[in-house]
Amino acid sequence: MKKLLLLSILLFATLSQAKVLNAIAIVVNGEPITTEEIKAVQKQLHVSKKEAQNMLIENRLQKSAMKGITVSEDEIDQRIKLIAQQNGISVKKMQSILKKQGQSWNRFRDQIKTSIQKQKFFKSKIAPTIANPSEDELKIFYRNHPELFSMPSSITVIEYSASSPDKIQALLQNPSYNKGIKHKKVTFRGSDITPQLLAMISRTPKGKFTPAFNNGSAYVTYKIVSKGKGRLKPYDEVKQSVGIAWKKEQQGDAVKRYFKRMRAGATVEILRP
Repeated sequence: MKKLLLLSILLFATLSQAKVLNAIAIVVNGEPITTEEIKAVQKQLHVSKKEAQNMLIENRLQKSAMKGITVSEDEIDQRIKLIAQQNGISVKKMQSILKKQGQSWNRFRDQIKTSIQKQKFFKSKIAPTIANPSEDELKIFYRNHPELFSMPSSITVIEYSASSPDKIQALLQNPSYNKGIKHKKVTFRGSDITPQLLAMISRTPKGKFTPAFNNGSAYVTYKIVSKGKGRLKPYDEVKQSVGIAWKKEQQGDAVKRYFKRMRAGATVEILRP
């Protein structure tokens, strides 16, 4: 009898512990965040518990903000075709590359869908809050950021790539993270640098990482090693790029303001601090 009682107590304790381990820690507008999710983000991105909580709260707010944004299968297909064309490969070849990297095609399509949703969300909710700059503002920006509009003779980077965006994000959070990460040193000559790559690298200081991006076969980020001496292009020649760069600088603050307002109006219940 005593053994049965002890067994019952142990079983109850085990079940209770299991519930606690994956208990609901936070509720954001009715959407739960569990203790296991928080621990997983902490472990994967090497961040503190508080940082993991804030990241997951913002994730739920983003999901809430994008609920009404639809993406059709045709839109996903078109985006995948575009990525394949930009990288000089066929969609079939892209599927083969992803399979070798251990990533399922359905998961890749889901990631493309989320990417399109975010772009639509930004275009409809964030972009309208960024006012168009005057000509004087653009010229002041141009003068204050000559590094953005100079063509360097060469750029040396370390290219880090992975099969999933989570691994690259983990690297960006913790540069010592190397699980599933490949890296190699690359030098781009001035004539090889595309306007898009130049814009990205120009905004990234030496020793820092560029934002992560999908190149069609992997998720990539560059760590800037060195930049050769640059030649500042005339304002009239780069006027369009100046406008794009100016708006990009505003985007980060605009997004922060939007979610700050959204969080202020959200119902966030902290059940397990």
